Amino acid sequence: MLRRVAVAACLALLAACDSDSGGRGAMAEVANADWHRKDLNAHLSRWLTVAPTPSGLLQGQFDRNWQAPGKVSGDLTLHSRLVYTMLVGYEATGDARYLEVAKRGTDFLLASFHDPLHGGFFQVVDANGKPVSTTKNSYGHAFALLALSHAARVTREPKYKAAALAAWQDIRRNLREPDGGLRGAAPRDFGPTQEGKHSQNPLMHMFEAQLALIDATGDQNVLADTRELGDFVLNRLMVGLPDGGAYIPEWYDAQWKPITGEDGFTDLGHQFEWSHLLRSAEQRGLPPIYADVADRLLKFAVANGYDEQDGGIFNRMSPSGRVDRSKYWWQQAEGMKAFLAVAQRPEMARRYHETLELVGKEIIDHDNGGWRFGAKSTCGEGCNKMQPDPYHLVGLDWAVLSTKQ
Repeated sequence: MLRRVAVAACLALLAACDSDSGGRGAMAEVANADWHRKDLNAHLSRWLTVAPTPSGLLQGQFDRNWQAPGKVSGDLTLHSRLVYTMLVGYEATGDARYLEVAKRGTDFLLASFHDPLHGGFFQVVDANGKPVSTTKNSYGHAFALLALSHAARVTREPKYKAAALAAWQDIRRNLREPDGGLRGAAPRDFGPTQEGKHSQNPLMHMFEAQLALIDATGDQNVLADTRELGDFVLNRLMVGLPDGGAYIPEWYDAQWKPITGEDGFTDLGHQFEWSHLLRSAEQRGLPPIYADVADRLLKFAVANGYDEQDGGIFNRMSPSGRVDRSKYWWQQAEGMKAFLAVAQRPEMARRYHETLELVGKEIIDHDNGGWRFGAKSTCGEGCNKMQPDPYHLVGLDWAVLSTKQ
């Protein structure tokens, strides 16, 4: 465990300003910028080398030795996450190679994943852009919108802004449910489907993507739509607790009632993720109540999902309250982002540093590069041997480093 004395000086600087006004300044003060710069550069340089293909498709599946396993195919989610990664690469370094790959990837997204007949995006295409799975998936659409929104903001090219707004209209017209939720999937023509159960996960990433679209366009209709989605989650899905905390379960039935049996659980990493997303929403013109809710979710997440002994974020909690104490890569990244969002609070700054130490010791792959799927104490020899895609990781590093610019 990180020795408390190692961060005492840093925390002392913050003790006198333990208020929510610290914001990005406190993040810049607390975060280990050198660590994040090294980590970001390692991800960017590696993925720039291996991900691009001749067609413009960005390949996202590699083993620990950075070898692609067999036939190359394109997944909407992975491709879009890698477009986002390349755009971060350009913003962080100014290297035109990242921008070129990002633009080719965005053009491939629009030319090959996009459905010219019914709108929206196919879930899987082959290396040449031919559709393999024409299913329309809300989770994948969220990342397509995220990629297009960042492309519009970073390049300032009108065609990407228009494409991002068109994608948003396709989503709200064809995937949004009347009560404000999203259906998980649809056939190619967006025809009726019978939803057996719902997940909050596509809603969370759609909220993230719409925040990015607000940044790219300033469109007030997008702002109103984002408010509607956020309000649906807070008013319909979030469960308040007597101690002031709150949580958002992962799975729901067809009427958006939480599933309480063996198939139901609360993903602890998503509580941290929602916390920093909601906290950032006020900067885009959404109401201050979102930041208050972010505190409630963070309260629950820390109480149930943080390892106060060894640092790090646990996996999930069952409806009965049993916590799966496994620690995987993406929860650590999202937990650190949530801690840094309120880094003016000394106890959150401490947890950031403790989690960073855990990642450095147990999750960073010092032999092959990249991050492992989980901590050594979780995985041993049994975890997935593939490289996690860089979306969560570059998002964390860039959240830190962008405060320095």
